[in-house]
Amino acid sequence: MRNWIYRTNAIVIAVAAIGIFIVLTLFLNSLGTFQLDLTKDRQNTLSDQTITTLQNIKDPVEAMVFIDPSDAQVYTRQVTDLLNEYHKINSKLEVKEYGLLQNPELARQYGVTGSTVVFKHGEQTKLIPVEGMFNFGNADGSTEQEAASASYEFSGEQKLTSGLVALTSSQTYKAYLLNGHNEFNTSTISVLAGELGSENITVSELSLAQQGAVPKDASVLMIIAPQTDLSDAETKVIRQYLDGGGKLFLSLGFNEKAKTSWTNLDSLMSTYGITDTHAVAVEPKDTSLYDPLTIVPEYGNHAITNKLAASDLYTIMSLSIALKQEGKEGWTVTPLLTSSSNSYGETDLSGLLESRTERGSNDLAGPFDLGYAVSSTKGETKAIILGGSTFMMDQSISQQGNLDFVLNSVNDLVGNDSQVTIRPRVEEQYKTAELTLSQARTIFMVTVIVLPLLLVAIGVFLWWRRRRG
Repeated sequence: MRNWIYRTNAIVIAVAAIGIFIVLTLFLNSLGTFQLDLTKDRQNTLSDQTITTLQNIKDPVEAMVFIDPSDAQVYTRQVTDLLNEYHKINSKLEVKEYGLLQNPELARQYGVTGSTVVFKHGEQTKLIPVEGMFNFGNADGSTEQEAASASYEFSGEQKLTSGLVALTSSQTYKAYLLNGHNEFNTSTISVLAGELGSENITVSELSLAQQGAVPKDASVLMIIAPQTDLSDAETKVIRQYLDGGGKLFLSLGFNEKAKTSWTNLDSLMSTYGITDTHAVAVEPKDTSLYDPLTIVPEYGNHAITNKLAASDLYTIMSLSIALKQEGKEGWTVTPLLTSSSNSYGETDLSGLLESRTERGSNDLAGPFDLGYAVSSTKGETKAIILGGSTFMMDQSISQQGNLDFVLNSVNDLVGNDSQVTIRPRVEEQYKTAELTLSQARTIFMVTVIVLPLLLVAIGVFLWWRRRRG
């Protein structure tokens, strides 16, 4: 009788274990694309922009990966693995692999000569060379051995997602960058202009002296780092554009004579109830990371900055003019960037040019606002006013959240809400494990022989003890 009870208990336990295993398997399978990323900096987690872009794809898109067999598999595999992750988010993105040698006619049809990803959406195509997704430094990573040992950066998610945005979005925008006042031009902010272009916002330079008006197809007028004031005629033209529903992105430059000579720029800002203090914000923190004129401001509560704040991506500004707001009927002004309470406004601009930053009796007490979003009564963003511009230059735009902040600001202005987001980051290289023959044998012995035998031994020991009892 006792043996029968033991056997029955063993059968019940075995059936329960199998049942739990089946239920757990079904549950995990029902989670679909659920994954847990334990890598440093969540390197294998797709960005917010990528996920949003993939979710917005409504029609089938082909991702054709043409692979040159002479290229190292270590990085062509990284591209195909990433595209397969895209497919998990939206199955309408179908991934197909083709060898260049096996499919020469197909490659020729799309103008492919090397390892390339070709996105096809209807009759439209977008080619993204695999080589452009990698930065190998001094090594070119052309061989398998060199690619495995070389240190490189992978910007595949940036390139692929930008390609999908440009291919699948039917809405395009036009941004005009004002010139004629020693502002930043497209060569000074070429990285920013290129990134705006990848999000379907084309940047063109505009001379009001030549054209006499803001073009009718303008989605936004950008004035970045002017060194001289607008003329009365230019100010009148810009006001006509804004009164007709135009959008303004104004980012101030540094000029020691601004207080006496920027009357028209000041009047444009006063339209929205914003005042230029003509003082440079100084952050007297005891740090070796940044100088006192470089400020890492706190974010305000706005769609432009909320995701940046949640991701701890900061905007780093230098030589920024302190701003303040005075309520004006018809406009809602929201601070985007704010200095700390320890900051002060340096009014001796001539002294700054001679590297004098001591706090004086004429300096202004902080904190200060360094940027605003101005909305109409209907909640539509009409203007972005910023106190500084140097963080948009090519050498600074890639720091921390600088690029995301500017792109979010311009996209919010033009009404492209889906691109007010967090964009992909540059990743480190794949880590490949090189095992020696003895290491491989050890892993085999432990996982395939030792552990199973140990479990069997434990089971036999428990059976023997229960039988003795």
